[in-house]
Amino acid sequence: MKPFTECRIFSYLTLTPHQGHAVSAEEISSSYAEYEQYLNGLAAEPLSISERLRHLLHGQVELVSLKKLSVETEQPCDTPTGFYLDKCLLLVEAEIELLKFSVQHPAAIETSPSFLSSLHWKGTLVNLMELISSLDYSELVTDESGKRLSFAGIVFAFEKLFNVSIPKPYDLRADLARRKKNYSVLLPKLKETFEKNIVKCGIESK
Repeated sequence: MKPFTECRIFSYLTLTPHQGHAVSAEEISSSYAEYEQYLNGLAAEPLSISERLRHLLHGQVELVSLKKLSVETEQPCDTPTGFYLDKCLLLVEAEIELLKFSVQHPAAIETSPSFLSSLHWKGTLVNLMELISSLDYSELVTDESGKRLSFAGIVFAFEKLFNVSIPKPYDLRADLARRKKNYSVLLPKLKETFEKNIVKCGIESK
């Protein structure tokens, strides 16, 4: 499990007020959603209570330090950066309280089997990002309420499905746009393989 300092939102929260204006509201909002998924993933990891608490407390230390710095330097708190700094701090504090509650009242916590996948991704992370990005842009993936799942949410789901870690997924997706020849490598191969084998499937079923 990576430390909080490697989360994308941390890099935004450490920007100066002038630099912070260069970050769009969509970017910092999506990075917060990514941080929520990070905490959800932490809760699902097969870690000991002490290890999970250590990760949360370390994140809390970083956030409290950033909050203290913003107060000392009199940075405006009504900016998107200040708003999401407070949200992250409240979120990690809530996770710490939930963890403490689970220790104090284990019977009150419903235990449901975690999703464990036996699947493993054999391709490259770049190719996997093609697939993830295509699903994200298609808006075909939703949560249980029918709301479009965020890019960070799809990344998190694929990490669990294929037992793979995708570090800095936004940077990885940006790398796809910098390809000089073809934006897509995996998808044409999937299309070719599908069409070739679906024909055989139709012949065999006759």
